Amino acid sequence: MTSRKILLASTALIGALVATDAARAATVSPGGALDLTLTGFLGFRAHGGDINDARLTSGLSDGLDFSNDTEVHVLARGRHDASGIEYGATVEFEADTNKTANTDETWIFIRGGFGEFRFGDEDGVVDNSAVGGFTVAAGTGGIDGSIVDAIGTGVVKPYNSDDNTKIRYYTPTFGGFSVGVSYTPNNDGGDSIASTQTDPQDLVEGALVYDGEIGGVGILASAVGSWCRIENEAPGQDDDCWTAGGGAVVNLFGFQIGGGYFTQDVGPSAGDGSGDKDFFNLGVGYGFGPLNLSVTYGQVLDSNDLVVNGNRLGEPMNLVFSADIGLMPGLVLAGDIGYFDNDVENGPNEDDDDGYQAVTRLRLAF
Repeated sequence: MTSRKILLASTALIGALVATDAARAATVSPGGALDLTLTGFLGFRAHGGDINDARLTSGLSDGLDFSNDTEVHVLARGRHDASGIEYGATVEFEADTNKTANTDETWIFIRGGFGEFRFGDEDGVVDNSAVGGFTVAAGTGGIDGSIVDAIGTGVVKPYNSDDNTKIRYYTPTFGGFSVGVSYTPNNDGGDSIASTQTDPQDLVEGALVYDGEIGGVGILASAVGSWCRIENEAPGQDDDCWTAGGGAVVNLFGFQIGGGYFTQDVGPSAGDGSGDKDFFNLGVGYGFGPLNLSVTYGQVLDSNDLVVNGNRLGEPMNLVFSADIGLMPGLVLAGDIGYFDNDVENGPNEDDDDGYQAVTRLRLAF
């Protein structure tokens, strides 16, 4: 056999093997294929204002600045015909050009008459079910939105497990009521094994939610709370931590009126504003046609040694006016303008702790 024939035969054999592997990879296993959906959003933002004073730092642009907020979501959904159980997964990819984290949330779910379980990097029930003034916000989200939401310390929701790896469960809804619980062994996410220095640990969150009508008035309300353990406590610091609170939104004469009150005991703030505090938030929203308007407000009422970047805070507050309008299917123009006061009692930003900041966003959801 000539070398040319050997080469052709070898090429044909390799091609056949590759085709076989490709066919094997594309084979659908018993049970049927999952439905795959590609979705996401891209938001172009313009923003500026007293951002350094709001975040009690320096070196950030206070002038006009542009930024993007982009995610691509892959949804896999299926249903087991024999049992009626629904199942699938969600992967949310961070798609901005400067992102070093490749995903935001990644989780598997199983849903049926027993309720819904989620496994992976996903919000805990405190973050997912907390209700307050922020719930009615228009624009980018008011005090819980983009850019203008950030001040020295949070005034929206209590400390929670964020997107760290967990198991989350919600019961079915009975008479408008449902119960949720989540467990996060360590406040760490991704595929890494947590360090023993990670705190808090054994974070258990719970929520009681009501979504229905009373006397013809639409009501969304919840009570949330959590308990966790601090393994590496500082001298004089408790070795456990907890949060509690609740809020409601009522629909009245076309208006949405919401409020919430929360308290947390998570130990010294470590300079990041996440320490012990009591706070509340309020909001009013109204929509007509494609236009939505809102005003939201949040303030700390009491805090214990709340320190951010060397600044000791008293009763910081954030007030945000918001609006959004649908321009075309999937295309929304939104904006927020806020006044804040970090109420620095002592520290390098004592004379520069209040001001204004604003953001405008053109967002396409697909």
